Amino acid sequence: MSRRAGAALARATLERLIKVIDPDAPKRAKLEKRIDRLRLKVSTSLGRMLDVVRAAGNGALHVDDQPDDVVIMVLGDTEGPALLELLLQTANDLVDELITRPKTIEDLWNKLPERFKK
Repeated sequence: MSRRAGAALARATLERLIKVIDPDAPKRAKLEKRIDRLRLKVSTSLGRMLDVVRAAGNGALHVDDQPDDVVIMVLGDTEGPALLELLLQTANDLVDELITRPKTIEDLWNKLPERFKK
C-alpha cells in the first residue's frame, strides 16, 4: 500500500470508528466536529493525534501545490513509514482508551472485595 493510500485509509477508518463510538453526533457532522465532540473524553495526546490523522489523510487525498509539513513527512521516504504506522495505530489507541481499558478496569473493580472499594 502506498503511504498516500495509507494516510487516506487511516483517516477513513478513524471517521467510521468515531461514528460508531459517538452515534449521537449529528449525522452530517464533519470529522473535525466529531473529533471535537470526543476531545474531552480522550487524553490530550490522543486528541492531537486525531487531528494529525485528519490533516494527513485530507492532505494525502487533496494534493496542494504547497502541502502541509505533516503531509510531506508522511509521504516522505525518511519519516513516512514510521509516521504512517502511527497514523494507523491511532484508531487502535482510540478503541483502547474509550472501550477496552474502561471495560477491563470495570471488570477488575467488580472482582475487587468490598473492603478495598472506597
